[in-house]
Amino acid sequence: MFSCQSICKQFVILLAVIVCSLFTVSVSADTKSTLREETIIIGVISSNPKKAFKRAQPFADYLAENLSNYGIKTGQVVVARDSRQMARWIKSGQVDLVSETVFAAQELMQYSGAEPLARRWKSGVAEYHSIFFSKRDNGVDSLGDLRGKTVVFEDVGSTSAFLVPAAILLGQGYKLYELSSPREYPPKDKVGYFFSDEYSKSGGESNMMSWVHRNIVASAAFSNLDWEKEIPEQVKQQLQVIHTSQAIPRSLVLIRPDLSSELKQNMLLVLLAAHESEEGKLALKAYKKTKKFDAITPEIVESISWAEAQKRLVDEYISR
Repeated sequence: MFSCQSICKQFVILLAVIVCSLFTVSVSADTKSTLREETIIIGVISSNPKKAFKRAQPFADYLAENLSNYGIKTGQVVVARDSRQMARWIKSGQVDLVSETVFAAQELMQYSGAEPLARRWKSGVAEYHSIFFSKRDNGVDSLGDLRGKTVVFEDVGSTSAFLVPAAILLGQGYKLYELSSPREYPPKDKVGYFFSDEYSKSGGESNMMSWVHRNIVASAAFSNLDWEKEIPEQVKQQLQVIHTSQAIPRSLVLIRPDLSSELKQNMLLVLLAAHESEEGKLALKAYKKTKKFDAITPEIVESISWAEAQKRLVDEYISR
């Protein structure tokens, strides 16, 4: 049998173990909280995490170094598979900053409460717009000439090569008709469309241009940047732009809403000044050739609102 003294000794040991465990858990939680407060976390949406880390980590390090006066010691990059996952991370405080296209940014703002902080000149460009183009002398000189004919878009997730041009057609009262083949024809009162990435392994602007040039389709739509970069000058002479959309920001920087106003303001100041130093330029170049960041102006807010209205049109059409 156990003596009273032995039982008391075992009880004291057990109590000591419990107290130590609770203390350890408390210290661990406090340490984890402190480390989070000392870390700036940049979010990236990508299907290629390795490439995303390589591009964004120098930028995260640059931010951390320039926010050291506010207790930030390290910069970290996390990669989400899609905007819904990123929205959850922002809402739960796991991501502080993210940069995305206008439509993706709007989704993040809707589902996470993220706030626009700055415009990013991604790939050296502040803004861009969608264009529709056709072959000269094929009878398609305006959007009104597209009824009963076909437009090729790039893919269902493309801002400039589907969402914006489709919204423009819907907004002007045209009825869209998805085709099952490039050789199919739409009803005479509708504008037919299909996605190039579904019918070509290479997809892309070159194929879209070729289909217009060969009169397989009446028109194609993508960004003015692709028009300038991808279309050879000798081919451009045989094509014509028949419609140009309003410009929208190339990319927006969003910030977690519950960060302190002081930290938000100082993060903005760091972003705005990044292109002025050699260290900043190197970090920006790695970050998908970002030229600089600038402040959100009333004109930018207006273009974001316009893009939001366009997205609603397309969402309503897709949900039918």
